[in-house]
Amino acid sequence: MKKQLLIIGGGFAGFWSALSAIRQSRELKKENELEVTLVNMDAYMTIRPRLYEVSLEGLRVELNKYFKPLGIKLIIGKAEIIDPDQRKVTVATESGSRLLSYDYLILSSGSVLKAINIPGIENTFNVDTFYGAQKLEDHLTQLANKKFEGEGATTFVVAGSGLTGLEVATVIKEKANKILADLGQNAIEFEVVLIEKSEKVGNYYAPEAQDYLLETLKAKDITIANGVYLAAVENNGATLSDGRFIASQTVISTVGLVASSLCNFFKGKKDKLGRLHVNEYLKLEEYKNVIAAGDVANIPVDDKGNSSLMACQFSMFLGKWAGHNAVNDLFSQPLKPYSYTDYVTCLDLGQQDGMLTSGWDRKLVASGIEGKTIKMEVTTKLIYPADDVKTALEESYPEVPNVNQNAV
Repeated sequence: MKKQLLIIGGGFAGFWSALSAIRQSRELKKENELEVTLVNMDAYMTIRPRLYEVSLEGLRVELNKYFKPLGIKLIIGKAEIIDPDQRKVTVATESGSRLLSYDYLILSSGSVLKAINIPGIENTFNVDTFYGAQKLEDHLTQLANKKFEGEGATTFVVAGSGLTGLEVATVIKEKANKILADLGQNAIEFEVVLIEKSEKVGNYYAPEAQDYLLETLKAKDITIANGVYLAAVENNGATLSDGRFIASQTVISTVGLVASSLCNFFKGKKDKLGRLHVNEYLKLEEYKNVIAAGDVANIPVDDKGNSSLMACQFSMFLGKWAGHNAVNDLFSQPLKPYSYTDYVTCLDLGQQDGMLTSGWDRKLVASGIEGKTIKMEVTTKLIYPADDVKTALEESYPEVPNVNQNAV
């Protein structure tokens, strides 16, 4: 009987876990003794960091392009129940429920938009998933077909000024006007209101980077509402915590992420985002056969108290280590300690504008068109797997390049 390696989630961490596992099984000459299965909600790896962009074209990678040549089994479905003691996972599929058994499990089920318990939250849009981004684009197309007529039609409200919120706020006008242009209509002047519950936008950046950010938002005529948050959302607008009502037919929530609820099936310490604490090999200390990778994993990256973030740059490396270590563990080989410590951020701020910061204090490195160019280089090239399957397999080896800008 072949050993069964089961991977839950086909995002960056899950994809690279699967490729790394196949590569390492071949390295150990154990490929005929291992079966790798990945469970995902659909047949794609979504390039999630780009879902805010003007166009959704090219933002999904077909998993089976890589999986079929490598003998990786793909099951389309939703993992609903995990029994770590019995080593079983219940998966809901279109054809019914399936019970999968495993010898080793890699949990890479990612993160979801934080739930907000306010009236009318279902009236908001998001760019958390491809389907969410598509729903927003379809909504904008419907408004464009009506020439954005009606109260609040030309006003976009963006809740949350984290990296995603900033990118949505600075690009949404371009997106709407592109849709208008595609319909043969003239451009329209839109208003964007950015809501931030703290007293200052971008306070997680170093002063110079924060100053550039605020100047850019001002130059792009983005209205900032500080010290408030969404209190209620209706089809025709948003009510803020201070009682103000903003007429808008498009309210977009970007209020942060929490780990997949599948983490709750496992014993052990979790952080405030619901992520599982893992050791230097990405293993859960309470289990001999479970690794967590990507947005569900919390691992220290230095001796200063910093740990991995819910970001593509960490998920890619965590995945490469996860597949490698899972296979080595299955076949009683030494595990490789995780060693990625770099941190940079690349921020898109719309036409001709972007920002690159370096280090955990997020010091400004590049801005303007230079920052935009770096951001586009990273998100349109560096975070995609190589088109050639053999090359992608080679790139799954867990090592950190000398020069790394894989950050979003």
